[in-house]
Amino acid sequence: MEETNSMPMAAAGGMKRPWQGTALAVIDIIAVVLAFMFGLLFLFMQGFISSILGSEDVVIEGADAAVATGMMGFIAGFAMVIGVVLLLMGVLEIFMARGAFKGQKWSPIVSIVFAVLAVVGMLTSYDNSQVFGLAVNAFVLYLAVVCVKHPFYASKG
Repeated sequence: MEETNSMPMAAAGGMKRPWQGTALAVIDIIAVVLAFMFGLLFLFMQGFISSILGSEDVVIEGADAAVATGMMGFIAGFAMVIGVVLLLMGVLEIFMARGAFKGQKWSPIVSIVFAVLAVVGMLTSYDNSQVFGLAVNAFVLYLAVVCVKHPFYASKG
């Protein structure tokens, strides 16, 4: 079977993947890179804070010593949790990108859920710095809705 344009053909049935599905998968791949990058950054930050707490050079005296040490320990633990969550989200995004490329219907559905949660979260605490994130998530929502309705995604699980 020969392709007449640059759009890839599906393995079964010869149906073409919509450009929205390709765009959704590319955005998922960008999210993978960012999630892994920031997840590793947070894990590194956790190790850095923990090494400061264990250092002999850092001496905190007085009544605030326990509070400062406890607060730094809390920040280190929080950074570790955020790093692990970001790495897990990166793994999920790998599967979502693969599903979007292969035409699996669950992938755009999960994208819809995440985009709706992100838009609602941004609207509840909206300020001018969130305009770009709001626009990106609205675009992802559009792409995912088009994919769910497209026959390429309806024929697969």
